[in-house]
Amino acid sequence: MAKCHPLLTCEDIEQFKFSEEIGHMGYVKEVWHSYWQKFPVVVKKLRTFDLAGEIAGPGYLQGINLMKNFYKPSVLLQLVGHCNDTIVTEVHRLLDARDLEIRFKEYPLYNTLQTRMQLCVSYVDILRTLHSGHDGKIYVQCDAKNLQKLAGQFLFTEDFRLVLSDVDSMETILVNGTNRKLIKCTDWGEVKGYFPAPEELWPYKGGYDASKLPLYDEKIEIWKIPDMCWYFLGDDVSTLQLKRSLNDINNQCKNRNPRKRPTAEQVYETYLTIYQDIIKK
Repeated sequence: MAKCHPLLTCEDIEQFKFSEEIGHMGYVKEVWHSYWQKFPVVVKKLRTFDLAGEIAGPGYLQGINLMKNFYKPSVLLQLVGHCNDTIVTEVHRLLDARDLEIRFKEYPLYNTLQTRMQLCVSYVDILRTLHSGHDGKIYVQCDAKNLQKLAGQFLFTEDFRLVLSDVDSMETILVNGTNRKLIKCTDWGEVKGYFPAPEELWPYKGGYDASKLPLYDEKIEIWKIPDMCWYFLGDDVSTLQLKRSLNDINNQCKNRNPRKRPTAEQVYETYLTIYQDIIKK
């Protein structure tokens, strides 16, 4: 955005007229459609009048800085402007990945193995970028208690790829050579079930205490890759052979020992090879 026009300022944003409320994204933000010089945009404003907004405030402001300064902006929702707790972004009219099957019904020509595997590749491509440590930081998405919650963090582009739209709940692992400052995702309480990585679960007897939860790293996201990819591939019988070809790398992702899981880069390379094989066939 900044290469073709300066980011919009408070003065620019004050002139916006809100045409349609999209809804509350996680009950933290008010989200509206609007226009800037006839270009459709989305306007998001932090809900500061309730507890959820107050809790999310620091992460929300941190997310704005990430969108402004991230070294590879193509994987993130494009920032158009911001003013205090209001941000303006590009529009993706296919909305988020929770509506996957609805979108394929609306656009049946895209409902192919190639497009579905493309989504798996796109998802892991975003992870490998966030995990690259390019600026001495590894970014981990903490707002991922279950599959639907995580899917809601990503928007579809018009050619059925993904962009990460919600960066309010990113934790940062600082990397200094081989030294790392590890993290734990505790803002929204205890996580349970099969979807979170084993190291995210409360490991002790007795009541949950966030302060005593052990630390972990970005490998919690590697654990979730197979579930997300299976979601993108769907349940049709035509995906069975493709899923069998993914079993080896996906089983590695599900290793209960995080140190034995592959990196996002390694998963990406394997997924990309399988995707390219689909195209050749």
